[in-house]
Amino acid sequence: MAVKITKKIALLLAVLVIGGGALTVSMILQPQNQTSANADSEKPSNPESSNPDMTPVSFLNYDMVLGDKNAPIEIIEYAAISCSHCAHFHADVLPALKEKYIDTGKVKLVYRNFIFDNPFDVFASSLTRCTTEENFFPAVKTYFEFQKVWVNNQELKRIYEAEGHEAAIKYAQGEVAKIGKMSGMNLADAQKCFDNGGVIDYLLKIRQEAVEKYQVNSTPTLIVNGRKIEGHHLEDLERAIAEANIAGEN
Repeated sequence: MAVKITKKIALLLAVLVIGGGALTVSMILQPQNQTSANADSEKPSNPESSNPDMTPVSFLNYDMVLGDKNAPIEIIEYAAISCSHCAHFHADVLPALKEKYIDTGKVKLVYRNFIFDNPFDVFASSLTRCTTEENFFPAVKTYFEFQKVWVNNQELKRIYEAEGHEAAIKYAQGEVAKIGKMSGMNLADAQKCFDNGGVIDYLLKIRQEAVEKYQVNSTPTLIVNGRKIEGHHLEDLERAIAEANIAGEN
Protein backbone atom coordinates (compact mmCIF):
# COMPACT_ATOMS: atom_id res chain seq x y z
CA MET A 1 0.00 0.00 0.00
CA ALA A 2 1.38 3.42 -0.88
CA VAL A 3 1.84 5.26 2.39
CA LYS A 4 1.30 8.81 1.14
CA ILE A 5 -1.86 7.90 -0.76
CA THR A 6 -3.21 6.00 2.22
CA LYS A 7 -2.89 9.11 4.39
CA LYS A 8 -4.68 11.23 1.78
CA ILE A 9 -7.54 8.80 1.39
CA ALA A 10 -7.76 8.35 5.16
CA LEU A 11 -8.47 12.06 5.45
CA LEU A 12 -11.10 11.85 2.75
CA LEU A 13 -12.64 8.85 4.48
CA ALA A 14 -12.67 10.64 7.83
CA VAL A 15 -14.61 13.50 6.27
CA LEU A 16 -17.10 11.03 4.82
CA VAL A 17 -17.72 9.32 8.15
CA ILE A 18 -17.49 12.28 10.52
CA GLY A 19 -18.93 14.89 8.18
CA GLY A 20 -17.42 18.01 6.73
CA GLY A 21 -17.09 20.23 3.72
CA ALA A 22 -15.57 19.23 0.42
CA LEU A 23 -13.71 22.52 0.23
CA THR A 24 -12.01 21.75 3.54
CA VAL A 25 -10.67 18.51 2.10
CA SER A 26 -9.45 20.35 -0.97
CA MET A 27 -7.59 22.86 1.19
CA ILE A 28 -6.05 20.15 3.39
CA LEU A 29 -4.87 18.10 0.44
CA GLN A 30 -3.56 20.78 -1.90
CA PRO A 31 -0.77 19.08 -3.84
CA GLN A 32 2.63 20.74 -3.79
CA ASN A 33 3.80 19.42 -7.16
CA GLN A 34 1.74 18.58 -10.23
CA THR A 35 2.46 16.23 -13.10
CA SER A 36 2.38 18.32 -16.25
CA ALA A 37 3.17 15.80 -18.99
CA ASN A 38 1.79 12.34 -19.52
CA ALA A 39 5.24 10.89 -20.14
CA ASP A 40 6.31 12.11 -16.72
CA SER A 41 3.43 10.32 -15.05
CA GLU A 42 5.30 7.06 -15.49
CA LYS A 43 7.58 8.29 -12.69
CA PRO A 44 6.48 8.46 -9.04
CA SER A 45 5.50 11.99 -8.02
CA ASN A 46 7.15 11.34 -4.66
CA PRO A 47 9.51 8.56 -3.56
CA GLU A 48 7.09 7.67 -0.74
CA SER A 49 4.01 7.64 -2.94
CA SER A 50 4.63 4.46 -4.94
CA ASN A 51 5.25 0.82 -4.26
CA PRO A 52 8.90 0.05 -5.18
CA ASP A 53 7.82 -3.36 -6.45
CA MET A 54 5.08 -1.97 -8.68
CA THR A 55 5.58 0.42 -11.59
CA PRO A 56 2.81 3.04 -11.63
CA VAL A 57 0.67 3.06 -14.74
CA SER A 58 0.53 6.15 -16.90
CA PHE A 59 -2.66 8.18 -16.74
CA LEU A 60 -4.65 10.76 -18.65
CA ASN A 61 -3.52 13.94 -16.92
CA TYR A 62 -5.14 16.28 -19.40
CA ASP A 63 -8.63 17.24 -20.55
CA MET A 64 -10.77 14.63 -22.24
CA VAL A 65 -12.70 16.14 -25.15
CA LEU A 66 -15.82 14.79 -26.83
CA GLY A 67 -16.28 16.15 -30.34
CA ASP A 68 -14.25 18.38 -32.66
CA LYS A 69 -11.51 20.07 -30.65
CA ASN A 70 -11.85 23.09 -32.96
CA ALA A 71 -15.61 23.48 -32.43
CA PRO A 72 -16.60 27.14 -31.88
CA ILE A 73 -18.45 26.53 -28.62
CA GLU A 74 -16.87 24.84 -25.64
CA ILE A 75 -18.84 23.23 -22.85
CA ILE A 76 -16.82 22.25 -19.79
CA GLU A 77 -18.52 19.67 -17.60
CA TYR A 78 -17.34 19.33 -14.01
CA ALA A 79 -18.65 15.98 -12.83
CA ALA A 80 -18.22 13.57 -9.93
CA ILE A 81 -18.30 9.92 -10.89
CA SER A 82 -20.43 9.04 -7.84
CA CYS A 83 -22.89 11.92 -8.40
CA SER A 84 -26.41 10.73 -9.25
CA HIS A 85 -27.24 13.98 -11.06
CA CYS A 86 -24.15 13.50 -13.21
CA ALA A 87 -25.27 9.98 -14.02
CA HIS A 88 -28.64 11.40 -15.06
CA PHE A 89 -26.94 14.01 -17.25
CA HIS A 90 -24.90 11.36 -19.06
CA ALA A 91 -27.87 9.04 -19.53
CA ASP A 92 -30.63 11.49 -20.41
CA VAL A 93 -29.08 14.78 -21.59
CA LEU A 94 -25.72 14.04 -23.19
CA PRO A 95 -27.05 11.74 -25.95
CA ALA A 96 -29.33 14.49 -27.32
CA LEU A 97 -26.63 17.13 -26.90
CA LYS A 98 -24.18 14.89 -28.72
CA GLU A 99 -26.52 14.17 -31.61
CA LYS A 100 -27.61 17.76 -32.18
CA TYR A 101 -24.52 19.78 -31.34
CA ILE A 102 -21.38 17.70 -30.74
CA ASP A 103 -21.58 15.29 -33.67
CA THR A 104 -22.39 18.19 -36.01
CA GLY A 105 -19.23 20.08 -35.04
CA LYS A 106 -20.99 22.97 -33.34
CA VAL A 107 -19.92 22.13 -29.79
CA LYS A 108 -17.17 20.27 -27.99
CA LEU A 109 -17.55 18.86 -24.49
CA VAL A 110 -14.58 18.99 -22.12
CA TYR A 111 -14.96 16.54 -19.23
CA ARG A 112 -13.24 17.41 -15.95
CA ASN A 113 -13.35 15.47 -12.70
CA PHE A 114 -14.63 17.22 -9.59
CA ILE A 115 -13.95 14.58 -6.97
CA PHE A 116 -16.28 14.16 -4.02
CA ASP A 117 -14.97 13.67 -0.51
CA ASN A 118 -15.48 9.92 -0.39
CA PRO A 119 -13.09 7.10 -1.33
CA PHE A 120 -15.48 5.48 -3.81
CA ASP A 121 -15.42 8.64 -5.89
CA VAL A 122 -11.68 9.17 -5.56
CA PHE A 123 -10.80 5.62 -6.56
CA ALA A 124 -13.33 5.42 -9.41
CA SER A 125 -12.18 8.79 -10.76
CA SER A 126 -8.63 7.48 -10.61
CA LEU A 127 -9.43 4.37 -12.63
CA THR A 128 -11.19 6.34 -15.36
CA ARG A 129 -7.96 8.30 -15.70
CA CYS A 130 -5.76 5.17 -15.84
CA THR A 131 -7.05 4.05 -19.21
CA THR A 132 -6.67 4.95 -22.86
CA GLU A 133 -8.23 7.99 -24.50
CA GLU A 134 -10.44 5.68 -26.56
CA ASN A 135 -11.76 3.95 -23.46
CA PHE A 136 -12.15 7.03 -21.25
CA PHE A 137 -15.75 7.97 -22.05
CA PRO A 138 -16.92 4.32 -22.23
CA ALA A 139 -15.37 3.75 -18.78
CA VAL A 140 -17.08 6.85 -17.39
CA LYS A 141 -20.37 5.62 -18.86
CA THR A 142 -19.95 2.23 -17.21
CA TYR A 143 -19.34 3.77 -13.80
CA PHE A 144 -22.40 5.99 -14.16
CA GLU A 145 -24.60 3.13 -15.34
CA PHE A 146 -23.64 0.87 -12.41
CA GLN A 147 -23.37 3.65 -9.82
CA LYS A 148 -25.91 2.06 -7.47
CA VAL A 149 -23.87 -1.13 -7.46
CA TRP A 150 -20.44 0.17 -6.49
CA VAL A 151 -21.33 3.14 -4.25
CA ASN A 152 -22.32 1.61 -0.90
CA ASN A 153 -21.66 4.24 1.74
CA GLN A 154 -23.48 2.37 4.52
CA GLU A 155 -21.28 -0.70 4.14
CA LEU A 156 -18.19 1.49 3.88
CA LYS A 157 -19.08 3.23 7.13
CA ARG A 158 -19.77 -0.10 8.85
CA ILE A 159 -16.38 -1.48 7.82
CA TYR A 160 -14.64 1.74 8.83
CA GLU A 161 -16.17 1.69 12.30
CA ALA A 162 -15.66 -2.06 12.83
CA GLU A 163 -12.28 -2.65 11.19
CA GLY A 164 -10.62 0.73 10.64
CA HIS A 165 -9.69 2.89 7.67
CA GLU A 166 -7.28 0.41 6.01
CA ALA A 167 -10.06 -2.17 5.72
CA ALA A 168 -12.49 0.46 4.46
CA ILE A 169 -10.01 1.62 1.84
CA LYS A 170 -9.47 -1.96 0.68
CA TYR A 171 -13.25 -2.46 0.43
CA ALA A 172 -13.76 0.74 -1.58
CA GLN A 173 -10.91 -0.14 -3.93
CA GLY A 174 -12.31 -3.62 -4.45
CA GLU A 175 -15.80 -2.40 -5.33
CA VAL A 176 -14.43 0.19 -7.73
CA ALA A 177 -12.01 -2.31 -9.33
CA LYS A 178 -14.91 -4.68 -10.11
CA ILE A 179 -16.46 -2.03 -12.34
CA GLY A 180 -13.06 -1.21 -13.78
CA LYS A 181 -12.75 -4.84 -14.80
CA MET A 182 -16.08 -4.57 -16.63
CA SER A 183 -14.65 -1.68 -18.64
CA GLY A 184 -11.46 -3.55 -19.52
CA MET A 185 -9.00 -2.91 -16.66
CA ASN A 186 -7.40 -5.87 -14.92
CA LEU A 187 -6.99 -5.91 -11.15
CA ALA A 188 -3.20 -5.59 -11.26
CA ASP A 189 -3.38 -2.38 -13.29
CA ALA A 190 -6.13 -1.09 -11.02
CA GLN A 191 -3.85 -1.49 -8.02
CA LYS A 192 -0.99 0.20 -9.87
CA CYS A 193 -3.35 3.11 -10.55
CA PHE A 194 -4.32 3.35 -6.87
CA ASP A 195 -0.62 3.37 -5.97
CA ASN A 196 0.26 6.15 -8.42
CA GLY A 197 0.45 9.33 -6.33
CA GLY A 198 0.34 11.55 -9.42
CA VAL A 199 -3.23 10.51 -10.21
CA ILE A 200 -4.74 11.84 -7.00
CA ASP A 201 -2.53 14.92 -7.15
CA TYR A 202 -3.96 15.61 -10.61
CA LEU A 203 -7.55 15.11 -9.48
CA LEU A 204 -7.05 17.46 -6.56
CA LYS A 205 -5.47 20.06 -8.81
CA ILE A 206 -8.45 20.00 -11.22
CA ARG A 207 -10.86 20.31 -8.32
CA GLN A 208 -8.96 23.21 -6.82
CA GLU A 209 -8.90 25.01 -10.18
CA ALA A 210 -12.66 24.49 -10.55
CA VAL A 211 -13.33 26.11 -7.18
CA GLU A 212 -10.95 29.01 -7.72
CA LYS A 213 -11.76 29.80 -11.37
CA TYR A 214 -15.47 28.97 -11.63
CA GLN A 215 -16.62 28.72 -8.00
CA VAL A 216 -17.80 25.17 -8.58
CA ASN A 217 -19.52 23.77 -5.49
CA SER A 218 -21.86 21.13 -6.93
CA THR A 219 -22.04 18.71 -9.82
CA PRO A 220 -22.67 18.65 -12.63
CA THR A 221 -21.53 22.21 -13.25
CA LEU A 222 -21.48 23.34 -16.88
CA ILE A 223 -19.37 26.16 -18.29
CA VAL A 224 -20.33 27.41 -21.77
CA ASN A 225 -17.63 29.48 -23.45
CA GLY A 226 -16.24 30.49 -20.07
CA ARG A 227 -19.57 31.28 -18.39
CA LYS A 228 -21.03 29.08 -15.65
CA ILE A 229 -24.69 28.40 -16.36
CA GLU A 230 -27.59 27.56 -14.08
CA GLY A 231 -29.05 24.10 -14.50
CA HIS A 232 -27.91 21.03 -16.41
CA HIS A 233 -30.89 20.15 -18.56
CA LEU A 234 -30.86 20.24 -22.36
CA GLU A 235 -32.94 23.41 -22.49
CA ASP A 236 -30.45 25.16 -20.17
CA LEU A 237 -27.61 24.21 -22.49
CA GLU A 238 -29.48 25.15 -25.65
CA ARG A 239 -30.21 28.58 -24.24
CA ALA A 240 -26.55 29.07 -23.32
CA ILE A 241 -25.40 27.83 -26.74
CA ALA A 242 -27.74 30.29 -28.47
CA GLU A 243 -26.43 33.14 -26.33
CA ALA A 244 -22.84 32.11 -27.08
CA ASN A 245 -23.61 32.11 -30.81
CA ILE A 246 -25.05 35.63 -30.59
CA ALA A 247 -22.03 36.83 -28.61
CA GLY A 248 -19.73 35.32 -31.23
CA GLU A 249 -21.46 37.22 -34.02
CA ASN A 250 -21.02 40.59 -32.30
